[in-house]
Amino acid sequence: MNHKNMVVLFVAVLFLVGACNLASHTIQGVPPTSVPQSVPSQLETATQPVFSGQSGSGTATKPPLTGGNGQSGSKPDIQGSFPLPPNSQITSPDSSDPSDSSGSFTVQSQSSPDAVAKFYADALPMQGWSLRYTDANFTGGVNQYWKKDNIYLTVNIGFVDGQLTIHCQYNLVEAQAAQKLPMGFPLPGQAEMVSAEDTSWEFYIPQDYSAVTNFYKGKMASINWKQTPGSGNGAGGQGSCGDADCGGNTTFPTGAMPTATIDTRNENDLSFTMLDGNVVDLTITPHTDGTILDVDVTLKNIVSAGLPQDVPIYPGATVQIITPGSAEFQVNADIKTLEDYYNKQLTAAGWAPSDSSVEASGSYIQDWTKGDQKITISLVTSDSNTMLGINCPSCNP
Repeated sequence: MNHKNMVVLFVAVLFLVGACNLASHTIQGVPPTSVPQSVPSQLETATQPVFSGQSGSGTATKPPLTGGNGQSGSKPDIQGSFPLPPNSQITSPDSSDPSDSSGSFTVQSQSSPDAVAKFYADALPMQGWSLRYTDANFTGGVNQYWKKDNIYLTVNIGFVDGQLTIHCQYNLVEAQAAQKLPMGFPLPGQAEMVSAEDTSWEFYIPQDYSAVTNFYKGKMASINWKQTPGSGNGAGGQGSCGDADCGGNTTFPTGAMPTATIDTRNENDLSFTMLDGNVVDLTITPHTDGTILDVDVTLKNIVSAGLPQDVPIYPGATVQIITPGSAEFQVNADIKTLEDYYNKQLTAAGWAPSDSSVEASGSYIQDWTKGDQKITISLVTSDSNTMLGINCPSCNP
């Protein structure tokens, strides 16, 4: 089995492990909103960055979640109370996982784009929604961005196959999402978090994107985060329209609204290595007078996985992927050697194996428990190389 096939098999095994043991928490991105309420201009913390949830980490000062009520909660029922314009009906109901804090649904209408836009401009504020921003889109209509508490709602009004379609996507941004940012990560004034995942975040900042770029270049240098050579202005190489047609050659039905104005300015891509060795990538995209900031952290420091300290890493293992609560390695050893190693080391550390392991040709999975902690050791081997996975559901923040 070649290396590529070995990786594919290993990923398949980890998928099975995750399906059985790991609860997923995915929040879909939502387009940016307009100027939020003011927040502190920046974090003055210049200490060593620590990824939230890692073992031995201290309590970090984090930027507040602006504009919302800061409360967590169950998935909101947006569709159930969503107003429908005349001659409209829901054609694709929200069918996402009830445990997910985001969702979407689609409405089709016999009305016109401007009439639908005016309908929602009148109807949604009566339900407590605040219109944050409006953009022309490339489907002959407009996108409206709304907010209520810490829920973000996009109402995309446009034509699909000649039919006026209203696609609604919503996202609940949990208050604790800000706590997962690396310790010491600075934010410009009035930055508003609009989406978040375990190692990625999106913000809207009501400042020109050149000012935001200069802020990060200066601020990161002041806290000794090293910029990767080559990252800088225009690194993205595309305007905000990217490789898309941008609707320039598209013919819309009668009644379509004007096509969006294309922002030809390139995005700025910056990459910094933090003091703990983890890497943060910033995508700074112009959005009229504001800026969309995407923050992505690539974990390089094994400590950032937050694995229990008494779970050893096989000597000589090479890190492949690190995420909060899990790590994957390539090891120059056969599967039997690794199985014996972890049986001996974990038993000596007080871990107890589950009643049965899962073994197949070239693969091995074993659960271990200690108190209220649980880990899973996954092995997939080919020739002299073995992919080792260590997953800890209780370690995932």
